[in-house]
Amino acid sequence: MTAKQPETLDLYAELATYENFVHAFSGMVGGVTAITAFYPLNNVRMRLQVDDTIKPGNMLYVGQQIVEKNGFYGLFQGWWSSVVSLGASNFTYFYTYNAFKTIYQVKVLGSRKVQIDPVSNLGLAALAGVVNVFLTTPLWVAGTRLSVQDGKAGGHGGAPATSGGNAAPYAGVWDCLVRISREEGIWSLWKGVGPSLMLVSNPSIQFVTYERLRAPLTRLAEKRGSPITSLEIFVIGAIAKAVATVLTYPIQLAQSKMRNDRSPTKPKNSFALLMQIYEKEGFAGLFKGMEAKLWQTVLTAAFQFLTYEKTFQFVTKLLMPEKAAAAGGKH
Repeated sequence: MTAKQPETLDLYAELATYENFVHAFSGMVGGVTAITAFYPLNNVRMRLQVDDTIKPGNMLYVGQQIVEKNGFYGLFQGWWSSVVSLGASNFTYFYTYNAFKTIYQVKVLGSRKVQIDPVSNLGLAALAGVVNVFLTTPLWVAGTRLSVQDGKAGGHGGAPATSGGNAAPYAGVWDCLVRISREEGIWSLWKGVGPSLMLVSNPSIQFVTYERLRAPLTRLAEKRGSPITSLEIFVIGAIAKAVATVLTYPIQLAQSKMRNDRSPTKPKNSFALLMQIYEKEGFAGLFKGMEAKLWQTVLTAAFQFLTYEKTFQFVTKLLMPEKAAAAGGKH
């Protein structure tokens, strides 16, 4: 029994290190910065997914409809709730993911210095995604509703666009959370959790696609005698993200609609909802708003990870100069 105590203490110490918190903080800053930079695209995408009064078209046309209906502010409606949701989600995910990596390295591999194989790494990322979904779904439900409610109905926005048109507007994130739990039941805060769990597969698809594209690019780089460039990595990363988005988009559509549903009755499952959309709008209805989503997700992902890397480097130099110096010496 006593022989295991040092290992347990070491594990707890590793989980509470500056580095894990820096990863989480950097992920939060990256997400908040990225969603702020491209928020109008996110708003257009969300409106197309859940607002039946918005006519489909190119992004500029949809943006024009939003401005005509709710003013220029309409393009940024729900920004703060999205910042809170994404900030909390990224902090939770990055900290949980790095914590799981630490536990796996210490408990299974025996040392933090041992590299984790890609398959195990993917499994840990998926597990962190599941934890993140359960902890932050209520914030995303509130964020979706605040983003798409009719901005002309009141000072804080109006009733949700697709259901409950006569309901009083939500005044903010906390008001939205309290009213949902009171009016629809506490479990309504987790509407859309099913699709969210299925969307944990999105990074897996992205990773596999990325590896498939990187293999021939690596061979090409070896033939020309130079490493893969940053631009090439960005391009195949963007393609991989686009593929993952297209393949999982109908699930994302179901997720948004379920989050925006104000009915206190038990929500439909994802498959039933998608079949309903298909019967009403055809195959194209399953991909409504995908153009805006592709632009938003690819640009946001690239910008988010760029900001994440730069923030991590800056904070590491600030809080852990010895580690930053050691990392710099390896390059």
